[in-house]
Amino acid sequence: MIDLETIKAICKQSEMWELDNPRVVGMINNIIKCIEQEEDINDEAKITATNIVLSNLIIFGKYNIENKI
Repeated sequence: MIDLETIKAICKQSEMWELDNPRVVGMINNIIKCIEQEEDINDEAKITATNIVLSNLIIFGKYNIENKI
């Protein structure tokens, strides 16, 4: 289980105000809680989904990602 303080710490590492924002922290926390509480998903899938959410938060917080279409 990922706690709120861990999410806050990840967001604070970012220099982007868009990520170091109470709304983003709350949204990520809620997404992770929804994943953890979902009864129709097995434990392995819950861990994978949570890791994907956190990985994206870290990636977008540390790197300049450009959309190239």
